[in-house]
Amino acid sequence: MIQDLINNILRGSVTSVMYVLLLFTLTKSKFGRKTTILITAFVFTINIASTFWFYVYGDLTSLSRFTIVMFIVVGIAMKPLTKQSLMQWSFTFLTSINIAMMVIILSFHLGKLFPDPQSANTILRLLLYLLVIFLFQRYLLSLYRSVVNNWPMFSALILCIFLNLSYYFYVTSDIQNTLLSSRWPLLLLILLSISAYGTVFYSLKRFTAMHALETENLRNQHERILLSQAVSTMTERLQLMEKVAYEHSLVSHDRRHFNSMLLGLLEQGETEEAMACLRTQNESKTSPSKVYCENKAVNATVSYYVDLAEQKGIQTNTNLTIAAQIPVDSLELAMVVANLLENAIHGVLLLPEDQRNAINLTCHQVGRLLLEITNPCVKTATLGPDGLPFSPDEGHGVGTKSIAAFAAKHDAELLYHIQDGLFRVRLLI
Repeated sequence: MIQDLINNILRGSVTSVMYVLLLFTLTKSKFGRKTTILITAFVFTINIASTFWFYVYGDLTSLSRFTIVMFIVVGIAMKPLTKQSLMQWSFTFLTSINIAMMVIILSFHLGKLFPDPQSANTILRLLLYLLVIFLFQRYLLSLYRSVVNNWPMFSALILCIFLNLSYYFYVTSDIQNTLLSSRWPLLLLILLSISAYGTVFYSLKRFTAMHALETENLRNQHERILLSQAVSTMTERLQLMEKVAYEHSLVSHDRRHFNSMLLGLLEQGETEEAMACLRTQNESKTSPSKVYCENKAVNATVSYYVDLAEQKGIQTNTNLTIAAQIPVDSLELAMVVANLLENAIHGVLLLPEDQRNAINLTCHQVGRLLLEITNPCVKTATLGPDGLPFSPDEGHGVGTKSIAAFAAKHDAELLYHIQDGLFRVRLLI
């Protein structure tokens, strides 16, 4: 009698403790591990105290019914301790009760295969709970939380499993006899329940993978469109730059003719006429073209933005060693350089004139391309959670997204850094 009481209390203790641990495994607690342990100990004490009478009199049938009711009460009482909504929590504790009933049934029948069924029942119940908790923590937790977030789709299934399993615990006058006489229907019901849960998890995993693939394809398509638009814009800019260069060459050609004419006037002694021609010529100033690197697209881009910066009173320092042939598309790289210089100029213009220090652009090609640009920036300049520059102004950030799309396309390393009023961008291709 005393041995049976000890076995029953021990088995009930395992059930109570493991049920609470399973609940906290399936949900997100608002509190830490110590609080969880204290709550588990409190629930265990209440459960053992409330069921002690059933253990003393060996009324396992009433105990099984009371245990399920106790599980529901515990689930409702523990709702404030979780981050889930009421319906999500209801879904979770119904799932935990379903698992508890399946564990009770399986441990009961498997325990019959051993010489000491009661001790085997307790040990098997503990092992089954540990196995379920391990599977959720290692493989199924993220999928289960997705199921909980979509509880309206699966609530009918979970409720039906609960009603079918709990029926055998309530419509009986002898729970042990019912478990024995309905062994195969119960085992088939457990198999059906596990299959239903497995099908839900597998389907959700496939749907999640398909959705992630679709999202990735849409993101890649968006990046391709963004790069295409940026390259198209860059092509137009380069065409404009080539036009300016062509006009500059025409001016140089005309200057040779002008010099010949000026020399002729001086040889003929027409000094006043020669001086008048020189005055007219001085009114038209053309800056000599400068070669920054061998790559024509990048060189034209740098020339354009260096001139633009100088017109706005911003000094630029450049050090480029980029070959004519590079492993990436020259137009795309020129587009990146254009966006970086444009953002740098914009950042410097936000500063007071006495703080507008130089923009430094370097790019070296030694196997891989290493591009770096630094410029002074305002103290409020920040980076977003994705590590990219953040701007609250509407319409800004397109160039930054274009740079990020280029880096993603070519598997390049892109790093933004802000420190001591200095904005730094590094791109390793």
